[in-house]
Amino acid sequence: MADSMGMYAITTLAFVIFVIILGSARAKRYRIRSAPVASSESKKVRYSSDGKPLSD
Repeated sequence: MADSMGMYAITTLAFVIFVIILGSARAKRYRIRSAPVASSESKKVRYSSDGKPLSD
């Protein structure tokens, strides 16, 4: 019984660590891609949280 609980705890811990690593990599990649973009008129364009340009 103790062996099965120990294996369950190790498996659960490994899965949680894996999910944390994947989540942090995804967040890092999103921050890199979502840099503000300047339009052709050299005016900065602001974006909403869902990535759509905001109208003035």
